[in-house]
Amino acid sequence: MSAERRVKFRYPLGLSVRFSSLSRHALFSGAGHAMNLSSEGVFVVFQHIVPEVAVPLGARVEMRIAWPTRLHGRIPLQLLAVGRIVRWGPSSFAATFRRHEFRTLKSSNLPPVIAWPLSKFAPL
Repeated sequence: MSAERRVKFRYPLGLSVRFSSLSRHALFSGAGHAMNLSSEGVFVVFQHIVPEVAVPLGARVEMRIAWPTRLHGRIPLQLLAVGRIVRWGPSSFAATFRRHEFRTLKSSNLPPVIAWPLSKFAPL
């Protein structure tokens, strides 16, 4: 059995996320769900398959994660994070955060937050 390598605790979630490449040598984009999240990184599952060779480890990525709570109970939020890919698979990736911030949105700019049942996916 391998020991846990993460320093920060990952919170199990199922939040909608849109992601896109910030690296010129590895263009990719898509949408999926942030399955777990910590202050240092995220694990994202997506439906369309991008070949592993197209996304090298270390590629820069921007992620916009729909936040489940609203500011003052009424203003939609999203977590904007920029980081680097540390693991890539046929339908998932893990990325570290280099910087992150919360942004407010107009209600019309945000799709409804969809939290996927975690039981559909492999254990964390």
